[in-house]
Amino acid sequence: MDSREIKSLLREAGVCKAGIAQVGAVDSAVADEYSRWIASGRHASMGYLEKYTDIRSNPELLLPGARSIISCAFNHYYGEQASPLEWATYALGDDYHEVVRERLSRVAARISEASGADCRVCVDTAPILERYWAVRAGVGFVGLNRQLIIPGAGSHFFLGEILTTLPLDYDSPCTESCGSCGLCIKACPGHALSDAGLDARRCLSYLTIEHRGELPEGTRLGRHVYGCDRCQQVCPHNAHAPLSEIEEFRPRTAILTLTTADILRMTRQEFSTIFRHSAIKRTKLAGLHRNTSRIEKERGGDLPSDKINYG
Repeated sequence: MDSREIKSLLREAGVCKAGIAQVGAVDSAVADEYSRWIASGRHASMGYLEKYTDIRSNPELLLPGARSIISCAFNHYYGEQASPLEWATYALGDDYHEVVRERLSRVAARISEASGADCRVCVDTAPILERYWAVRAGVGFVGLNRQLIIPGAGSHFFLGEILTTLPLDYDSPCTESCGSCGLCIKACPGHALSDAGLDARRCLSYLTIEHRGELPEGTRLGRHVYGCDRCQQVCPHNAHAPLSEIEEFRPRTAILTLTTADILRMTRQEFSTIFRHSAIKRTKLAGLHRNTSRIEKERGGDLPSDKINYG
């Protein structure tokens, strides 16, 4: 099985753009930059980002004998959605971990059947520098907002990879760059972006999803109840973002219609039902209640704790 055949299978699996890079050690400059980012504490409480530095530096350690890494981008964008609250666009449909893994696993199985090569599918949770390898594979470039941007298509994509022991034809790295408009830096509500990169400690996506416990003093959420897309919304590269054709990523009406009152009354059973197979379950009901309570407080409608249903 060759690169052309594999890319054809990936298109059938819903991949918008795919590229292939040769597995090897990550550029020392990139590895050093990542280490400095961790050392500065800008990854906030995401301690898992500190682990497995050896694998991040060389993904062959995930699959001994790996020769190729196939980087795949899946479009999740269904256009701007009307909602009383602001939700990260990527989380409005089914959990991408499940969808992307299932689709790439089918392709990986075909590769193994046809060639006898070993394969390993990676989706977000594996310690791989996904954007680095997407650039190396020619899929896109990393913007000032630290998102991978596909030329002509924007940044509303999930990334997934297939590591394989099969040697393939390799694509040229993407050499395009973001430009210097800086709109994402100016628009970031938490001032988390700068020329030096991302400071997760100020990022509303981190604070509303990953952060546990009370929100830092002075945090203002506006209507952001789960995640934040502001840096992508203002990005010129997303001005003509194509719409997804993957049905599993279609936004759920049950999520889009939720109000603060609905969430504050929500029980654990209701939470589990509404967010079944949803990435939003990561924040847990307590996190969603915390975020919603802060939104209400900012509006001047802070509710007594006995009015909040913690299930």
